[in-house]
Amino acid sequence: MFLKRKCITSILKRRNHGWIKPEGYDTGIKVFNCVTRDKQPLIVKNKNLVSWYTCGPTVYDSAHIGHASCFLKLDVIQRILKEYFNLNIVSVMNITDVDDKIIAKSNELKISVQDVAKQFEKEFWQDLDSLNINKPDCVLRVTENMEIIKEFIRKLMDDQKAYKATDNSVYFDVHAYESYGKLQKISEESLEPVHFKKSNMDFALWKASKPNEIFWESSWGTGRPGWHIECSALASHVFGSEIDIHAGGIDLRFPHHENEEAQSCCAHGKTQWVNYWLHTGHLHLKGCEKMSKSLKNTLSISSMLQNTSAQVFRMACVMSHYRSSMEFSPEFMTTANNLLTSYINFFDTCRNYSDGYIKANINNDVVNKLITDTSDKIYQALTDDFNTPLVLKALSEVVTTINSMLHSTQSDDGARSVSIITISNLVVKTLSIFGININKRDVNASENNFIEVMDILNSFRQEIRQLGISKRDQDILKLCDNVRDNLKKCGIIVKDHGKLSSWSL
Repeated sequence: MFLKRKCITSILKRRNHGWIKPEGYDTGIKVFNCVTRDKQPLIVKNKNLVSWYTCGPTVYDSAHIGHASCFLKLDVIQRILKEYFNLNIVSVMNITDVDDKIIAKSNELKISVQDVAKQFEKEFWQDLDSLNINKPDCVLRVTENMEIIKEFIRKLMDDQKAYKATDNSVYFDVHAYESYGKLQKISEESLEPVHFKKSNMDFALWKASKPNEIFWESSWGTGRPGWHIECSALASHVFGSEIDIHAGGIDLRFPHHENEEAQSCCAHGKTQWVNYWLHTGHLHLKGCEKMSKSLKNTLSISSMLQNTSAQVFRMACVMSHYRSSMEFSPEFMTTANNLLTSYINFFDTCRNYSDGYIKANINNDVVNKLITDTSDKIYQALTDDFNTPLVLKALSEVVTTINSMLHSTQSDDGARSVSIITISNLVVKTLSIFGININKRDVNASENNFIEVMDILNSFRQEIRQLGISKRDQDILKLCDNVRDNLKKCGIIVKDHGKLSSWSL
């Protein structure tokens, strides 16, 4: 009866818990806050050192595109904060290189736990590199920082926030932290005792060793760390008792992030450890609830890239708000590809105009107003919880308006409008903030002469075509058309503009 009354009292306290607005530099951005469940101003302690921690992978298998979408969306947000808002992000990520799943994979492959972890961590970084996702500034592996983790556990035990149970494992006592359930509501029944634990929600800080399993020595017995304690100990080791931003997928909000916050607040004697939690939405295959290895419905990153380019996948992630779920399907990837192509074609058209291939009558007043209005829309969208889909909408409106001018049949006086170059630069620069580069020929490093060869071929065809026009030789013109059509099959678009010709991918 006493325990039941204690549970009810704790729940009432949790319901009254509020988020503490930090002091420091107001970025002007509002982000969704899972504690208050609404948008709050993003205030960082120091704009020249913004602490950012991301939960890294458990390296027991190949990463799938659900992981890719999470890390890519977080990469986009970091790029926005760095390149658009001029904040100095210092990012840290952990690597869980010992875990039940890694041990199981070790037994399955009949190789050591260390070799399993090394193999899949190497593959993880290769996958991120293939997607143009920036590597964190600091990477901390669990097995290389065991003393830091054990010291964190020892502090919790000394402060009576954790206990050793009859199964010889060490557990965090959720009743010792009155704000448990800060990130996600917890039912009363969840907090009732079960078996050897004081509460069903108590979680392992140190797992007692099992026969024939890897273990480490500690003052409370041999074993290895629990999942949640790793991130708390390693993040605290770098950033201390306060972190500006902690990020991960929405599936980590509970119990992982909830448990991190609880044990870290207790260890540091603070009411709030992380000021802002950022959670990305699920990625799911068409017709599936979400993508998960346990559901056996995953698609590896390398397999995805055989059919979808990294640029197209990034565009798809930018088209979806970072907190929203995202469906991976051929139709959605086609839509993303079409949008990316429209921006590339827009840039090529603007370049052809500035190079004199296209003549058009440009209304500079309209273009200049569009530059101002679009810049304002971009700022409003990015300060509103990083609303990248709204940015793309504004850019697409630019493309539609400018294309209508450049493709008009009205003659001009031959002067080049600087405003077209300016608005083209705005589109290119904004997309580059997201990691999307439309101002670069997308060719392999081994084909570094490709552009030069294409320029030579284009010039030769242009001269032959002019010869055919001057002599009114249909056979020559047909041969030029055949070259154009065959190049199109290879993904190279050749356009004729009177006496001049241009090409683009």
